[in-house]
Amino acid sequence: MNQIHRSVILVILFILSSISLSAQTIDGLLQQLPQIDSVRRFGVSDSSFQAFELFITQAIEHNDPEGETFSQRLILRHRGFDKPMVFVTEGYAADYALWADYTEELAELLDANLLVAEHRFFGKSLPDHSPWKSLTQFNVANDLHQINQTFKQFYKLPWISTGISKGGQTAYYYKYYFPDDVSATVSYVAPLNFSATDKTVFHFLDTVGDQHCREKIKSLQKDLLSRRSIYYRMFSDSVSHRNLTFSRLGGMEKAFEYNVLEFGFAYWQWYPVRCENLPDVGGDTLEIFRAFIDAAGYDFFADQSIADFQPFFYQALTEMGMYTYDMSDFRGMMKHIDTPGFTHALPEGTNVKFNKKLNKKVRKWLKKKGNNMIFIYGGYDAWSATAVQTSSKTNALKLVLPGGSHTTRLTHFDDKTQTTALELLRDWIGSVKE
Repeated sequence: MNQIHRSVILVILFILSSISLSAQTIDGLLQQLPQIDSVRRFGVSDSSFQAFELFITQAIEHNDPEGETFSQRLILRHRGFDKPMVFVTEGYAADYALWADYTEELAELLDANLLVAEHRFFGKSLPDHSPWKSLTQFNVANDLHQINQTFKQFYKLPWISTGISKGGQTAYYYKYYFPDDVSATVSYVAPLNFSATDKTVFHFLDTVGDQHCREKIKSLQKDLLSRRSIYYRMFSDSVSHRNLTFSRLGGMEKAFEYNVLEFGFAYWQWYPVRCENLPDVGGDTLEIFRAFIDAAGYDFFADQSIADFQPFFYQALTEMGMYTYDMSDFRGMMKHIDTPGFTHALPEGTNVKFNKKLNKKVRKWLKKKGNNMIFIYGGYDAWSATAVQTSSKTNALKLVLPGGSHTTRLTHFDDKTQTTALELLRDWIGSVKE
């Protein structure tokens, strides 16, 4: 065997042994961490990752660390200890992160490890009972801090926190409470509301897009209400086939009216069809009904959906804030709604009061100290009505995609904007000494 072949074989053996050692290291590490309740390896389509589902012990109330605990689910996709960590601060359940082909754009763009933290009280991250008063942003941020401190012992390169929608809110709350945990934060389509019924959205919906499109949406809403006997029957038949019920809200007729109101918000949130492709007012009822459902869906107000998303509604009405509906264009057309709201979705027996102080403190902090942060929004997304407002006192970057919806991501922007954002991120994580 010549020297060249021998060298090639030695290099191959070294690479294979390094891969094996790395696998043993991460497996052994996870098994030995005392905070980890259980570890399950699972397969992924990307061979550069080793993937694990983990459960970590968390205090239900972080001000009482000796009190009750619960297990919080994490999904880790490990590339290497010599790579940065993208930390997804999920706002809901995280089942999607177990999909074999799941990916996250920052982890791909930065060739980074990926750690997804399921939000407390969602999915499999449930206490034995529901101590709702412990579902606070303070406790959520401390959950994330505990995870960061546990894994940062081994993933010593910079961390980037990120989240989408409610997860994006979770990301900036986390940054507010623990500004030094991560080197950078990317928050996608995340509102910053200041009321349980924030009416800022009214002005947004009166100015978004062009006047013709806005008027067409309102005319379609009025058509749905004025030809109620037709559309209500279509709605009730459809939800019955889907086994949806609306007892918490007050019945199916009330649900139909709420869905008509939601149509005006959800159309701009998701922008499912361009304005010029919307059906004509007073035209084919099936086309109008399809456009209505494509935007508003069937289940937002259903008992089944509320059961899954009740923690969201609790948080929205206590700390995060929520929108409401402008009824002025539909007075006299509503039979079951007087003052719209979302209190019907609260857990039974809970009495809540919205905390006005937290988000005002967060807004002030973001404007003065919210450095190394990128905020991404869609220009048509109704949630951008209450987008975070950055200031010249920080180096934060805010990107708004013209015509973009709630699905807007960094890779939807032009190449120049993407390059600018990525260079900024790399500068932030490259300049931090671990």
